[in-house]
Amino acid sequence: MKKLQNSKYLIYAILIVLLTGGCASVPTQDTKVYPEPRDDKGLVYFFREGKFAGSAISYKIRSDEKIIGAIKNGSYFFYWAEPGTHTFTAKTEAKVSRTLEIEGGETYYIKCGVEMGVFAGRPSMTIVNEQEGKSLLPELKYAVSPKVEETESAQ
Repeated sequence: MKKLQNSKYLIYAILIVLLTGGCASVPTQDTKVYPEPRDDKGLVYFFREGKFAGSAISYKIRSDEKIIGAIKNGSYFFYWAEPGTHTFTAKTEAKVSRTLEIEGGETYYIKCGVEMGVFAGRPSMTIVNEQEGKSLLPELKYAVSPKVEETESAQ
């Protein structure tokens, strides 16, 4: 019986470490930022609705292996992408990727989230239409991303 009780405490300790260990600091601001599309670049919004499940997990988003920002529960950020094919990835205990053919002057929306995993939440990314993306952005906080160079050197 004592062995079973000790195992229970070990499982609780592991869960606490895993749930808090995936928490990257992602500063946000209440001021909304919605830039106008530019002819020379594509505008890609990454957003994540505020939900209880997985709320402690945040993760970095990469474009072609370069960190472009981080997303947390109830936030969004945008990225100016050169025209062409781009693969966007996110990783916690698992990795997810989405590839888009970016055109200048166009706007794209990628809905991010967290699904249940074995040890930690797994990132999810779904390409959604403009109507869904625009309707959800006003409910979210703008995630202020650090300079990409600083973020990459901090790894």
